[in-house]
Amino acid sequence: MDQIHHKYVTVQSLKLHVADIGTGPNVVVFLHGFPEIWYSWRHQMIAVADAGFRAIAPDYRGYGLSDPPPQPEKTSSRDLINDLLGILDALAIPKVFLIGKDFGARPVYLFALLHPEKVLGVVTMGVPYRPPSTRSPYDKELPEGFYINRWREPGRAEADFGRLDAKTVVRNVYILFSRSELPIAAENQEIMDLVDSSTPLPPWFTEEDLEAYGKLYDKSGFRTALQMPYRASTDDLGTTESIVRVPVLFLMGKKDYLLKFPGIEHYINSGKLNEFVPDLEIVSLPEGTHFVQEQSPEQKMDQIQHKYVTVHGLNLHVADIGTGPNVVVFLHGFPEIWYSWRHQMIAVANAGFRAIAPDYRGYGLSDPPPEPEKTTFHDLINDLLGILDALAISKVFLIAKDFGARPAYLFALLHPERVSGVVTMGVPYTPPTSRPQYENSLPEGFYINRWQEPGRAEADFGRLDAKTVVRNIYILFARSELPIAAENQEIMDLVDSSTPLPPWFTEEDLEAYGNLYEKSGFRTALRVPYRVIKEDLGITTDPTVKVPVLNIMGNKDYVFKFPGMADYINSGMLKEFVPDLEIVFLPEGTHFVQEQLPEQINELILTFLGKHI
Repeated sequence: MDQIHHKYVTVQSLKLHVADIGTGPNVVVFLHGFPEIWYSWRHQMIAVADAGFRAIAPDYRGYGLSDPPPQPEKTSSRDLINDLLGILDALAIPKVFLIGKDFGARPVYLFALLHPEKVLGVVTMGVPYRPPSTRSPYDKELPEGFYINRWREPGRAEADFGRLDAKTVVRNVYILFSRSELPIAAENQEIMDLVDSSTPLPPWFTEEDLEAYGKLYDKSGFRTALQMPYRASTDDLGTTESIVRVPVLFLMGKKDYLLKFPGIEHYINSGKLNEFVPDLEIVSLPEGTHFVQEQSPEQKMDQIQHKYVTVHGLNLHVADIGTGPNVVVFLHGFPEIWYSWRHQMIAVANAGFRAIAPDYRGYGLSDPPPEPEKTTFHDLINDLLGILDALAISKVFLIAKDFGARPAYLFALLHPERVSGVVTMGVPYTPPTSRPQYENSLPEGFYINRWQEPGRAEADFGRLDAKTVVRNIYILFARSELPIAAENQEIMDLVDSSTPLPPWFTEEDLEAYGNLYEKSGFRTALRVPYRVIKEDLGITTDPTVKVPVLNIMGNKDYVFKFPGMADYINSGMLKEFVPDLEIVFLPEGTHFVQEQLPEQINELILTFLGKHI
């Protein structure tokens, strides 16, 4: 997100805010809906930029960071079309792909009608094309309490929204529009009353997201937003053209409340839409709601293939996406599995690489070893070698997090001819013969000391279900302090049940982890890494890692508090063992940087890969 540039373009005397990322020759313009702003396209902008496009997303006049028009009540669809034309001319962009969502579909289609020479293609979500002269089909078929009818009434929505702060209004509208039913209020009820204050946000929409929207609507208010789209939805554009002649992809969530608009589903499915949009492709998303671009930003998650590779008699699960000749292997930490790399796998696949992420033996969907208590780091290294041989992959980039850094570096030491480069997060390289510096300098209650004690963690974790164990560890490890329990306290007791998840980690994510650890349990996970940290690996070769390495450290990662760790990284000692080393510090980064700051991590990874292909 930090690499998205924010600029202002003056159009018709208004300073219009434009978010901009990427440098490719082909440009994609994203137009938002309500209650959205440019930020609603954050996932897609990063993805298309990673794939080599330039992505721009304006805030409409009177929305977000853009200036309000002098007379908001006179804003029309024609203004939005002219603003877009002005932005493209100011940025010297001759031709674009247009992507629109919700009412943003209307200016997209109208721009394609009026300026077809400037449009390569159109993608819309939730709202299909209707010719400009078409009247709204719900005008007389839905009751007075229907939200659009209410919001068209001057003053009604202003009074309703005015009882709440902007953040709460956005919250309520997101909850309402995420449902499958039309928002309809009773005669003596307002639209905001349809959402109870205790109703949770949709699982894919974080408090951090809500905060971003709230601040922007605090600035802009809702004055222009109520005019455009709701009070200008019937404006006459004065054009007789009705056929959209550019290629169009229309995405529709099956659970989008818009499908309940009278006649809309029949219009989409009957072929009538095709009469006006000849070059049309329609994709239905079975679980999609009104906010598909935020709900399922990585629809490519569905394109990640899951396969099993038999290595040393075990069926090891491997997530696999992409077809490029250069392969990137992701190695997870604890309490993670392949899923922790979901953001990065999509990004590198979009950039033309093949991405694979195994679950270690005894983790996630992989078979447990017959004797988990005998598992070693050597097993993980040999498993990785077996996976690469089975998939006929000769050379890879290794990307690892937390304890996954250890097998990554050891593999690079033992099989340098198979490694193009290494990226690690949170844990720097230490030679195989070095001993942990915290052994004698941290108290008995330090979490690693506790988890090394046979039976102690098993009893502690055993009081809870797997999902709660993962939840507690994510909360603990996302902090900046070392997890240390008192003498008569267990590690799980360090987290109160009321403590919220980190804002970047959703209930949906937790559910995915919980289900996988429910299957695997923690038996192998406690063995590797915690109970084999001190094992003698018997590696007597030169301990110097000779491949290029990028080490990413979050400044707020609790690992920095390990005795001697900061000095080891900062003093230059690390570089003695890793000569071709680049270190990047992320000021706000915690232990889970790849999930907390996926866009920044993706950019760092892709830059590294580009240097060393």
